[in-house]
Amino acid sequence: MTKTKVAAVASFADTRPPPVQSFFTPPARIAIAGDWHADTDYGVAAIEHAAKRDATVLLHLGDFGYNFTDRYLDALDAALSRHAMVLGFVDGNHENFDRLLAAPVAADGLRYLRERVVHLPRGLRWRWGQTGCLAVGGAYSIDRFLRTPHKSWWPQETMTKRQARVIAAAGPTDAMFCHDCPSGVEVPGAAFDRFYCPADELRRSEQHRTLLRTIVDAVQPARLWHGHFHHRYRTLLHGEDYCTVIDGLGKNGGTIDNNMVVVNLPDVGFHRFAVVADHHRPRSA
Repeated sequence: MTKTKVAAVASFADTRPPPVQSFFTPPARIAIAGDWHADTDYGVAAIEHAAKRDATVLLHLGDFGYNFTDRYLDALDAALSRHAMVLGFVDGNHENFDRLLAAPVAADGLRYLRERVVHLPRGLRWRWGQTGCLAVGGAYSIDRFLRTPHKSWWPQETMTKRQARVIAAAGPTDAMFCHDCPSGVEVPGAAFDRFYCPADELRRSEQHRTLLRTIVDAVQPARLWHGHFHHRYRTLLHGEDYCTVIDGLGKNGGTIDNNMVVVNLPDVGFHRFAVVADHHRPRSA
């Protein structure tokens, strides 16, 4: 009988914060990437792409590591080391949460999967210079009915109502980095992509988007970046007394320019079309 070779899963026990470079050090240029689905070759190529554009931090919007194998994480860590970069990711819906959430959270609020690969837990806030940032991972899997619990689908994929309340209560910030897209935004191509899905699955997906929208209404960011829908686009979300610029990014398998953007730090949380209550907080330059 032929034995099936199983990829080695990652061990996080011996990881340590990088001795020199920190995710929290304000970068001059930031690469922001959509879903990679644990595609090692694509991830390494995307890191090379970001390095050529002078990014020193890569912020990934989820559906990043799936089973977090050693091969995948080691290859990314080596590529990041070659270019003196660090990568932080929000969790998507297609992640092995049993493995990811078993990794300890360090004193600085990050989960270190490798020296240069860190998880940004839901609700994590930080400042890069004058730019306030917020990580909000999670989304609903509309293909859940085709998956196996704790093998290809994990119940921790969605944000809880309590998580949303706590995140919203912490107040405004400049930029949100999410996997899901808030309700009130029509994502180009989404209706066609989801045509096959049962109505109940689509309803649950929209409920999660509505929950995310409650955070956006409270936080009122100038910009929100997300993955999950696999389409590169930009639009405006008009709230009651704010307007947020929404950027969606593509996935692995497509061109890297659709999957990734590289921006200067002042543009991460500022856009001329955004409307925010300036008296809530100091604005980015």
